[in-house]
Amino acid sequence: MPDELWHVNGTWWLEPRPLPDGRAASALPRIAPAAPAVLRAARRAAGGIALAAGAVALPLWLFTGTSWPTRPAEPGPLLMQAKARGELVVGVHAYPRPTPPGLPLVAQPDPGEAVLATELGRALGVPVRLRHLPAGGIGSHADIDIAFGAPHGTGHARAAAVPAAATPRGTLLTLRFTPVSRLDALNGKTACVSAGSPFQPALARAGATLRSYPSPLQALLAFRRGECAAVAEDATLVARVMRLPEWRFFTAAPIVLDGEGAALTLPQPDAQSARYLAQWLARWQRDGRLARLRDAAAGDAAFNMMLVESGLICH
Repeated sequence: MPDELWHVNGTWWLEPRPLPDGRAASALPRIAPAAPAVLRAARRAAGGIALAAGAVALPLWLFTGTSWPTRPAEPGPLLMQAKARGELVVGVHAYPRPTPPGLPLVAQPDPGEAVLATELGRALGVPVRLRHLPAGGIGSHADIDIAFGAPHGTGHARAAAVPAAATPRGTLLTLRFTPVSRLDALNGKTACVSAGSPFQPALARAGATLRSYPSPLQALLAFRRGECAAVAEDATLVARVMRLPEWRFFTAAPIVLDGEGAALTLPQPDAQSARYLAQWLARWQRDGRLARLRDAAAGDAAFNMMLVESGLICH
């Protein structure tokens, strides 16, 4: 498996747009100034509106707990080093994508992580180099600036882990004739999970023996082949897969499965860079881009699941 995956030119330059017909700003028509009395009346009205808005907003802020807007965090030393170098090296999970029979299985970066890495490079103004994240985590590659997933081992300080913008929701699947109503019912049983899954900690605490697979699709297929008693994956993905007729023999457990762990990891403590990345992820969460990425990944995996089960592609 190649260690370096590919290089992404992720820089967008925001340049000033020229005015129509090549005119300069000074060539635009001037608007005649209003009379002084009109300006004073307008200022008094604007001041009254601002005070009224503040009087309404303050109680709402107090009772809803919404914080006042804060100044966006600036990149810390680790990210500034990448900017100075002119390239951001991002560790991503990589796994073979399903291919038609007869073609080799080649590891490719996780599509959602590749999109996020490219957008982060654009935010910083530098191109991105994607590297396959090894099993040992970010610590085994000194040249990786940032990696997806939680840190491995105990050598990473808290500032090196960037929390997820929202708690991932998962679904636990079992055979229909062996349903599970409590998570501790998996004690001593095998559960299929994908590499870096945020649901691994909860399953491990329940006493399940975890069997890891490179991708969510491969974890689901392994469960369907009978390699595990249960499988835990993203709720959106499981909902898509359960629509397929081949999955009518399985059932979703009535358990709220919350994901844990970090979304991103820095190679060493850098609280300022961690704040910058947390705000960046939160902004993507608020405007719905993370949800759209998750839905697209679920649709892609469900489509490939259908192709695999029909024999049109291999996995």
